[in-house]
Amino acid sequence: MPGSSRAAAARARGGAGQDASLEPPGTSGADTGGTGDASSAGAGIGGTNGASGTTSTHTSNGTVGSAGGSAAASSAPANHSPISIGVLYAVNDGAQSAGINNGNNYTLKDSMHAFVDGYNAAGGIAGRHINAVYAELHSASSDYESQTQAACATFTQDNHVAVVLASVGYHSDILVSCLAKANVPLIAGDWDAPDQHDADRYPLFVTPTTIVGDARVAAVVQHLTASGFLKPTNKVGVLVEDCPVDQRVYDNALVPALKRAGLTLAATFKPRCFLSIQAYGGQASDIQGAVLQFNRAGVDRVIVVSQAAEANIVALFSEVADAQHYLPGYALSSVAAPAVLALNAPATQLANMQGVGWLPASDTQNLQQAPPTAAGTRCLALMQKQGLRPASNADYAYAYGPCDVFSLYEAALRATNGDAATAAVMRALAVVGPTYVSASTLEGKVTTTSTGRIGAGTARLFAFTGGRFQYTGAPFPI
Repeated sequence: MPGSSRAAAARARGGAGQDASLEPPGTSGADTGGTGDASSAGAGIGGTNGASGTTSTHTSNGTVGSAGGSAAASSAPANHSPISIGVLYAVNDGAQSAGINNGNNYTLKDSMHAFVDGYNAAGGIAGRHINAVYAELHSASSDYESQTQAACATFTQDNHVAVVLASVGYHSDILVSCLAKANVPLIAGDWDAPDQHDADRYPLFVTPTTIVGDARVAAVVQHLTASGFLKPTNKVGVLVEDCPVDQRVYDNALVPALKRAGLTLAATFKPRCFLSIQAYGGQASDIQGAVLQFNRAGVDRVIVVSQAAEANIVALFSEVADAQHYLPGYALSSVAAPAVLALNAPATQLANMQGVGWLPASDTQNLQQAPPTAAGTRCLALMQKQGLRPASNADYAYAYGPCDVFSLYEAALRATNGDAATAAVMRALAVVGPTYVSASTLEGKVTTTSTGRIGAGTARLFAFTGGRFQYTGAPFPI
């Protein structure tokens, strides 16, 4: 739920120093000169000799950005020069005015800055000192997309970053397309993901902690049907956020999934696209009509199609439904942020919520079901050295998402011997993906597609039971 202003984006350099716990094996951690731009030399993936480079590709569905090109010479020395990295995060200054309690004890700003400072104290990311270019997206903004455009300009015009590492929890078509046109990878560490159409078109939009929208809604229908929560006797109502990406997910994935499961689609409703803090109030008004329509149609199961605002829509719908003594069941995903819903939705509505989740820090309030992975443990140690100690679900989510964007990019740079050229990094991600252990995902598991896209690999059923959200079933692949 962010927004940002170009004027608020500032360039900052991290401090010096060493921290042996983060020191990459075999590196000195010292900067050795050079420009540190996206085309710096280094060892490439695949052993191809020659200068590093990129090749823009265009497929029949309009692929934007580069994922190919020749690798840098493997005999080149490791690149330990400074590297310019865009760091994008949400400032949730609109939560209080919206009456939302996220339960966090520190902010995403605190977390993202801690990772930059922690890596630089340890000699940089893969031995390259981070020159961070920061941008903030404020949820109290009156125009989110104009601010994502400004953030992109900060990263690609005012500065020339090698990559953007982000944790915002907001889906921006403008940000994704703008960075792709500049051939800058965007690695996001939250629940937002493209649909399959945009995943094919924008391969530089990397979302290792979540799953493509089409797969998400299909998994919800498939596994909640198998569990018996969704039955042919149910009447399903679908709330489709009125954004182009969500309409595609509904048409291309949810409708076919409902048909395969033999479920009855009784009603649909489109609350407005969430593009500003004012739109949140508008969605609240829209939901009044949705609850009335669904109740009259006899809807007893509600599904939300939204790439990043499922939590908002479910919270709003549940409040209005409760006021009307209407008690449908809700088929959710991790995008609904169940642990945050538990702090905001009426108890009588929470009792009817079940879902499919792959992000333990958001899915289950039983933190014994969400032990840190090896990557998570490493990042928690980094954060503690920076004075941040997570205690709540939101705190852990704010730790693990940033952890994954920095850790995955570090793994790619190690694989390229420090070469940050987009083509080299994208090839490296396809190579390191199958063995990458996530801090955010269930059991740290990810999956890598034939095209190299990395995403969450395992999920579990969750439900509100025993007065809290927790996992209720065994893990399964997604």
